Amino acid sequence: MTAVRRRLASTTLAAALLGGAAVPAVVLAPVAAAHSVLLSVDPQDGAVLEASPGQVTLAFNEDINRTFASVAVTSGGDRTNLVVGEPVVDGGTVTVRLGELSAGEYTIGYRATSADGHVIAGSSVFTVAGASSAAAPAGTAGAASEPGASSATADQQLTGASESQDPDSGINPALWVVGGLAVLLIGGAVVLLRRGG
Repeated sequence: MTAVRRRLASTTLAAALLGGAAVPAVVLAPVAAAHSVLLSVDPQDGAVLEASPGQVTLAFNEDINRTFASVAVTSGGDRTNLVVGEPVVDGGTVTVRLGELSAGEYTIGYRATSADGHVIAGSSVFTVAGASSAAAPAGTAGAASEPGASSATADQQLTGASESQDPDSGINPALWVVGGLAVLLIGGAVVLLRRGG
């Protein structure tokens, strides 16, 4: 009977060690692969509009955390955020209202956190056409001619609030579950081995 207990304990211990190594890969692989992405933005990137848009709408493939959604709309070298009010989050859609925009180029900067804690950030550019666009201030033209200048301005609008609220530093709950199961299995195997001795 002692030999049977030892064999059972050895088998349990081996299963616990193998299971502890294999299960995290199976459990965490879908989590790592299922990151959120931006599906569309309205106005579209590169769009030229005849009139000022009343709002900006961002559509993501997953639900967005209402607490961690930031959108900024800026013009050229001006760092003023032209968004009116707070973003409205409805599932995977984030909408912000805009005041009346004059002719010129505008950058949409966004930073959002999906329900699974993944952060999505980026920028998009659109232009409002009009008679005054040909006589845009020199500062606006200079910022538009330098790659990344408008994007950097919009990103600066989002940095302050999002850096202090970034929830990406937590540990995945699946790791706690798998670790707990492995500890229980190994503990049981050790008890069986001691009794067998």
